[in-house]
Amino acid sequence: MREPIYSDMQYPHYRDSNGPIPLAPFADQYIDIVTQLRWRFFDFCRIHHIIYFEIDRINKILNEIPKEYMVNSGEESLEDLARIRLRQSVLDKDIENKRIHSFTDQMMVVGLWAISEQFMAKIYRRHASRTSGVLEKDVKPPYRWSDFKKYFNECGINLELCENYTNADECRELNNSIKHDPIVGDSLIKYQFFKTLIGQDLENMELDMQRYLNGVSDFLGSLIEHSQKIIRA
Repeated sequence: MREPIYSDMQYPHYRDSNGPIPLAPFADQYIDIVTQLRWRFFDFCRIHHIIYFEIDRINKILNEIPKEYMVNSGEESLEDLARIRLRQSVLDKDIENKRIHSFTDQMMVVGLWAISEQFMAKIYRRHASRTSGVLEKDVKPPYRWSDFKKYFNECGINLELCENYTNADECRELNNSIKHDPIVGDSLIKYQFFKTLIGQDLENMELDMQRYLNGVSDFLGSLIEHSQKIIRA
């Protein structure tokens, strides 16, 4: 069953512990960036909620239509024609909702990784500025993932050891596949979720959205904490 995603400010922790790790509230070197990130995730998840709630609203209306209203008697009457048209309208709306669910989740994956790249650039600028004395506005962050990994590794931060890296990296690879070729290929089958799904169409797949939100949120929060330790040292 598809469910909307929740940020660390929204997750109903009374339900279970499957939400993101709360972002560090006292990251003094990054307090402004943490605040921006927290509200970015909040607003981002609200978009997901709004779309899902609208689809749920329509589905409830469809489910309340008595099934007998859509069963024709076999007679060629105006009443039967109306029943056939009603049934077709319900089926069409159901298919539409499923398409919107799928497309929304795909776009949210792309959006999640866009947030990750935007905030990695902010963290990069802050880290480079505080450790070298260069003004943040004069720091130019890299664009390639491999360059981000190389830079932070040279600073003593192994991105692969950051919290929830695997799920964040899966989101990155899934983002690339969605944008360029929405088929499960070699880049995705290395992750457990896609291991047995080679060749399948991502557009027809129910994605584990909360896990990706958790991955990106936890990863960025962990990167901030690692960077702050180095800046404070």
